[in-house]
Amino acid sequence: MVTREQLYEAVWSEPLIKLAERFQVSGNYLARVCDSLRVPRPVGGYWAKKAIGKASPKPPLPAVENGEPTQWSRGNGVFIRGSGPRNQPVQNKQSERKKTHALLNGAVAHFTHCRTLEAEKYLKPYKRNLVDITCSQTGLRHALAFANALFLALESKGYPVVLFGGQDGALRRPPIDPLDGSARRSQHNPHRDLWSPRRFTVAHVNGQMVGLSIVEVAEATVMRYVGNSTYVRDSEYVAPKTRTGYNPDWTWTTVIERPSGRLRLQAYVPHHRVDLAQQWLETSGSALTDRVPKIVSDIDVMAEKIDALVAQAKRDDDSERRKREAEWRRYEIKENKRRIRESIKESREQLDSIIRFWSETRARFDFLTGLGEEIAMLPESERESIQTRVNLAREILGPSDPMSHFRAWRSPAERYVPKHFEEQEEE
Repeated sequence: MVTREQLYEAVWSEPLIKLAERFQVSGNYLARVCDSLRVPRPVGGYWAKKAIGKASPKPPLPAVENGEPTQWSRGNGVFIRGSGPRNQPVQNKQSERKKTHALLNGAVAHFTHCRTLEAEKYLKPYKRNLVDITCSQTGLRHALAFANALFLALESKGYPVVLFGGQDGALRRPPIDPLDGSARRSQHNPHRDLWSPRRFTVAHVNGQMVGLSIVEVAEATVMRYVGNSTYVRDSEYVAPKTRTGYNPDWTWTTVIERPSGRLRLQAYVPHHRVDLAQQWLETSGSALTDRVPKIVSDIDVMAEKIDALVAQAKRDDDSERRKREAEWRRYEIKENKRRIRESIKESREQLDSIIRFWSETRARFDFLTGLGEEIAMLPESERESIQTRVNLAREILGPSDPMSHFRAWRSPAERYVPKHFEEQEEE
């Protein structure tokens, strides 16, 4: 974990590319981390000028706004913000305000650079580090205009809106369903393969994260098939002129969910255990852009409830973690005892096998020894043939030394090294 103060000292003590190697990230990524934490970094040519004593002094570390991050660790997400001029002092907030929020610069081009660009379907841009907007091509500019008004209104109250996300499993984004909750779902559900952002769009409200999702509401629409896998709205369908061979059965109608042009904003808590969310639905007589001040006020009230809910969620997480650890500990103790018993059993079985082998070997040896004494008493004419058979039997039986088998014996400790658990001492 690196604080912004530590990173500030580091980037002014050695070139960024060398510092990136120590952190095991790329230089571009570390530059984004600096921008995320509002850490000024040297401009090009700084280190060459410093070598000859002509470098300008490093700028002071600016203060962060309420709710912005103050530390970073490798593997976690970073704020995505437009890089401001380096080595420039932080200007007055009013002079920094722009007509377009930084997250929405060039958004039209990014959203329309997608797999398919059809007016009646939701956009699926290739880029996934975008604001959380789910809409069609015809509804894009309306959605961006509302998002811009909302983000600027939030930031005017000191609530920065950023893209945030990482590998923390405790964060989550509720699934987006564009269908109006009052309508009945049809079999043609666009929710199955909607685009989703890689990072969450969040507003930091008084130290709490509030996720923001904007979706163009879908509505069940009567569509008419006109051939070539194409559907048009039945209200806009114009029947072709009657011609010879025309079959009216070639066309039919069905109900398909299509974007309606109306927006719905969902504010949620991006914590997997906190089920707190609020929605604002646009109607034909009430545009969400006109209700931005009320929405910001509602988000302010919502944020006041988050602290207690997140604290309780963390306590629940800790409780479940301790429970899982205790269960795993009990399993390890049980498994340790089982493997100790198993190692003793296997060692004994191998030893019994060696003893049986030795007993059989001794019996063969005694048999052949006794047979040799009997051969000595046979007539000389029979003795040679019998001795030949005895020698053949010795070759078949092989060596009678059991020591090689005993050396291969493995004791219980050689098979498994027992683990020590404090719980076993208490039993």
